[in-house]
Amino acid sequence: MAAFGQTKLQIINQVLPRMREATVATSSSTVYAALVSSVLNTVRTQIEQAWAWKDMRDTYTVTVTPGTTSYSLTSSGQFAKILDMWNTTTGGEVEQGTFHSFNEKFFGTSTISTGNVSEYNVAGLDANYDLQIDTWPNVTSTNTLKVNLYLPQQDPTADATVILVPNQVLIEGMVAYLIAERGDDNGVALQMQQQLYQDMLAGAIAAEAGQDASEVDWYPV
Repeated sequence: MAAFGQTKLQIINQVLPRMREATVATSSSTVYAALVSSVLNTVRTQIEQAWAWKDMRDTYTVTVTPGTTSYSLTSSGQFAKILDMWNTTTGGEVEQGTFHSFNEKFFGTSTISTGNVSEYNVAGLDANYDLQIDTWPNVTSTNTLKVNLYLPQQDPTADATVILVPNQVLIEGMVAYLIAERGDDNGVALQMQQQLYQDMLAGAIAAEAGQDASEVDWYPV
């Protein structure tokens, strides 16, 4: 299986010969190459949604200060997902609350509790379309939070952009979409290609999950 790390153009030029098309110098060189570029984004997004790939994770540091309970995760983007959060000031994990519980905490009383951060809630997006969180309770001294995030890629505009999902899985998924786009009415070739793509995606997920059993552990509430 091809590893992570090929560029947008390299992937397009692997897909084009599979569709009996010539390779190109840029992703906009031909109408068909532009179509393949669009399909790349569709399939990449599908793969990103199937698993929180390790190559698209990062840790943000949030400094929580007295009197402020809302914080933006700058440059995280609108599709970021919080995996977990830790308060390194106290050494404990910060639990995720709910909209209802946070509404009750902030609006159901005239006095907001104080103490070290023990809960957070995703509060939507800020004006820059970055993820925003609320923290509870209101701190009386600075707390430092470490936020582990899954950060799907933005649609790549540059041909030199490295694509972070498993590249061979992406290629097989793109070929399946392009076979269907050419009008195959769910014939044997399309079914085989779709099955290949699904099997390779499942295998890639299993390979990553196998590196850390906690990724698939179930914890009863």
